[in-house]
Amino acid sequence: MDNCKPPAVSLNIMNQRKLKGMSLDELSKRSGVSKSMLSQIEQEKTNPTVITVWKIARAFDISVEQLLETGMDYQIEVLRREDAPIIYSEDKSCTIRVNTPIHMTDNLELYYIDFKPMGKLSSKPHFPNSEEFLTVISGKFKVTLNNSSSILNEGDVARYKSDQEHCIENLSDQEAYAYLAVWFAK
Repeated sequence: MDNCKPPAVSLNIMNQRKLKGMSLDELSKRSGVSKSMLSQIEQEKTNPTVITVWKIARAFDISVEQLLETGMDYQIEVLRREDAPIIYSEDKSCTIRVNTPIHMTDNLELYYIDFKPMGKLSSKPHFPNSEEFLTVISGKFKVTLNNSSSILNEGDVARYKSDQEHCIENLSDQEAYAYLAVWFAK
């Protein structure tokens, strides 16, 4: 994997600039980002900082999410396993890969979870009326919601309200894997 390769945002910036009929000079004046920096970003010679992306998005009068989206120019959007952001459970017994496209985070979150033997993922309540959909890829899990629990085996899917405390436990002495979708009602 080439960690030095700039994100696709460079093409999005150039496309937005052309769409809005702006020169590099005009975008520089509107964003406060130097013309040379904008040129380097568009030529994929440098990665823009979060603040720089925010300034450019403001100059285009669009959101940062819109500027970072891959857009519909692509038939298939791919997030490589090694590029997915990773978070860990509080006790480090679960590795959680975030698979959600940035434009969907307001109402949907997608996670691939690797549970260590007997690993446990406990969660505080999410937003009102939110739901989780847990698909067991391998292993045996117990899902607990208040005083209720269910046992899930490979291929099983559980749906439950996640606006209350809940817990997912790997019941085996081997690593186990699950896919979790969290849906937030509007």
